[in-house]
Amino acid sequence: MKQLQHCSYSGSVKRLLFIGAHPDDETFFAAGTFAKYAEAGAQIGVICATRGERGKTGDLCPTEELPQVRERELIKAMAALGVTDVQFLPYQDKCLADAPLEEMRRVLVESIRRRKPQVVITFDTHGANQHADHLAISRFALDAVAAASDGRWYPELGSAHVIERLLWTPPTILFKLPEDADVPNLPGSDFVIDTTQWTEQKTRAFQAHRTQFPGLKKLFFDNPNGQRTFGIEVFRLAWGKRPASVPADDLFAE
Repeated sequence: MKQLQHCSYSGSVKRLLFIGAHPDDETFFAAGTFAKYAEAGAQIGVICATRGERGKTGDLCPTEELPQVRERELIKAMAALGVTDVQFLPYQDKCLADAPLEEMRRVLVESIRRRKPQVVITFDTHGANQHADHLAISRFALDAVAAASDGRWYPELGSAHVIERLLWTPPTILFKLPEDADVPNLPGSDFVIDTTQWTEQKTRAFQAHRTQFPGLKKLFFDNPNGQRTFGIEVFRLAWGKRPASVPADDLFAE
């Protein structure tokens, strides 16, 4: 199991953890948010459960080299956003549901307790687009968040840690909404983050995923509805304290 940087977080700093299935999942939904909070000094971790080895190569590498290429792409994409804590898990693309539950729970609990995030982001229970790996990582993340808060699970991995909020991707992917959709007033738009100032960083993150970029370009750059995702990113509250005002403009809002 490999990770770019083994971080131990402490103190009162804001801490955010994203748990996804493939390289580029995080850029789809949260790149602007990462850039915003990284610039403000938050500590951000990204866990990627596979290396997306069954994705497209973009004619940039042989198929057998794709896992290593996509790993480098994710590291470069996160660097563009100011994120250096990237952890890769050794599971198979399009087979994530078959990952051993006990093994997955253990590694995610260790990661949560070590980083001590206040906020965890993952896919909703529909996987955003019904992708089997998205559904699987949502299930694994929910299980791990619960186990991490209970000191009876793996006491050797550190003290129990209770997160403050679990956030999901929005009920409808933004580029699938009608052009005139009133996004802040849609149910499930519990946190609407203005990411306009970080469009350049998000663009660089997309471009870093070179093997996937032809498809990403069609969805996010050539599609007018996709372009809206450079200005706002939306998260749904799955568990934890509801902010006083909804939608909130801060993932850590009281």
